[in-house]
Amino acid sequence: MIRPVLLLAAAAVLVCTSCSGSGGNAAPSLASPAASSPVKPFDAPPDGAVVGETVAGKLKASVALHVKGGDSRKVKLDLQLNHDSAGGTIEQDGVPMQLLRVGDKVWLKFSAEMAKAAGLTGEALSAVVGKWVPTDSSKARLAELFREGLKRALNRDLFVDSIVDDLDQPGYSAGEPVDLAGTPAIRYRNGSRTIYLERYGSSYEMARYESPKEGTLDFDWNGDTKPFKAPAAEEIYSGPGS
Repeated sequence: MIRPVLLLAAAAVLVCTSCSGSGGNAAPSLASPAASSPVKPFDAPPDGAVVGETVAGKLKASVALHVKGGDSRKVKLDLQLNHDSAGGTIEQDGVPMQLLRVGDKVWLKFSAEMAKAAGLTGEALSAVVGKWVPTDSSKARLAELFREGLKRALNRDLFVDSIVDDLDQPGYSAGEPVDLAGTPAIRYRNGSRTIYLERYGSSYEMARYESPKEGTLDFDWNGDTKPFKAPAAEEIYSGPGS
């Protein structure tokens, strides 16, 4: 799960840049097969004894993830995680941080709230607001810890591994029918962990996962998996420290 250090990382980028110069919403309902397509019988939902393992295997095999959620630390996220690119937002204490990764390159797009939180004013503030700032800008002044932390936040494999380690545990109850934000779902409980499955195509997929470690995460399997592109040159910060 994303930790508060990421917002501190954003502040570090802004502060270092200024020093270098003068200047749960619930998941949307999952689609059913198109009316013109042959309708396959639905697979039965997995048994409680294997639901953790089954969901973990599907997560590992997924091409991409669109995940939204939050936790008790007042951190919210909305991320599309592909294998070779990723993008979305992380918000902490009401301050949003827009992120983009293409390959090994990571950018942050700063809002006025972020810039002000970092203590920037005047020209230094206006220079970065609305611009994509590479996390390797400001050279060595941006700590490697922050740079790697942001890369990990946008790494699909690391994100999946963290969830899988938490949810793939024995002890889930038998599935029980419930309503999840107006959509029929199957709920499995395992102490403080809860898995919700919804029908998608001819099978069941995880629509929500709740745990003390991960918070509440909603999964949209209809999310766009088109890879992200690097920002245009005119959208990238090119001032002091870039």
